Amino acid sequence: MKREKCRGKLRGLKIVSDIIFYTVIIVTVIVALVSNGQSADSFRVFGYSGYKVVTNSMQREIPQGSLVIVKVVEPGTIQVGDDITFIRADNAIITHRVISIIENYENSGARAFRTQGIENTEPDAEFVFADNVIGVVRYTIPKMGLVLSWIADNVAIVFLFLGGIIMIITASREFYKEQRRKKKIAFRLKSHKQDF
Repeated sequence: MKREKCRGKLRGLKIVSDIIFYTVIIVTVIVALVSNGQSADSFRVFGYSGYKVVTNSMQREIPQGSLVIVKVVEPGTIQVGDDITFIRADNAIITHRVISIIENYENSGARAFRTQGIENTEPDAEFVFADNVIGVVRYTIPKMGLVLSWIADNVAIVFLFLGGIIMIITASREFYKEQRRKKKIAFRLKSHKQDF
């Protein structure tokens, strides 16, 4: 019974330490992606980008501080009603809704999008050209943009904390293993004495 309890504790510790270990790896990857994006608040992988929403211009549907996951698409597939993330003339990254499309803007052959934040009373002053579109919003995760920014800004604290937990769990596993080994030796010695 005691051996089963000890095994159960070891198994539980192993599961917890594995979860924390993989969490550290995931955090490392996310932080690396965040720092490799166009800004400290973005990441990009497999045709998807992530951006933190910094204003409340889309608040009803995409609250400030959310992480938007944006898919790179062909500009020709973008439709009225799509929420797109684009680079404005001043290099700011904006997520707004497409409210109209001009297929041949001023006879230039270029496709242009009129956008507007759903909380704004007026459309954006500038048209968005296809070359400036990063992609279409596919997923929104409220507050996650704030979380990723905090992790990126406090990566040393996060790693120290998670590393400390892994060390404690690893030490506990070794302690339980040593206790099991000592009990096995004591049991063998006891059995050996009884044989004589």
